[in-house]
Amino acid sequence: MTYGSRPGRLPGFMNDPSDEDGCQVVQLDHAESRELEAVNLNRFPPTISAGLDWDSAAYTDRRWWKDEDDWATIAEDPLAGYVAEGGRVALFWGDLRLPTVTIPAAVAVRHASELPRMEPLFWIYPLDGSVLIECLMDGQVTVATIPAR
Repeated sequence: MTYGSRPGRLPGFMNDPSDEDGCQVVQLDHAESRELEAVNLNRFPPTISAGLDWDSAAYTDRRWWKDEDDWATIAEDPLAGYVAEGGRVALFWGDLRLPTVTIPAAVAVRHASELPRMEPLFWIYPLDGSVLIECLMDGQVTVATIPAR
């Protein structure tokens, strides 16, 4: 499996540089993605299924979504402060063939319902933040404060 080999599977707007939101998407190369993982995802214990082991790590909130629209509503809450500040978020996918991307938090919220359609396992990390949001295919959403090293 080659990292980032399937960027065409990202949500449509992410591959459309003429789209108002799409032109704000930055696809990260493998080294850039690994560098970001080191400050967020890699600070939590993994499970065998690629998710994070929340039985071994603390989290601040856990919810379940019923459908993509419900997920979009849930996503707004932990990202609201980053939207207000004009911050950016990184999106990591469970399928490594999809490149990690960074986008404005407002764009992530606006297109939140599209995210689980592409890859139902993904993480959102607000850049310069201390929170990680995990979205699992079973509808579980976990919000955690990233532990210090």
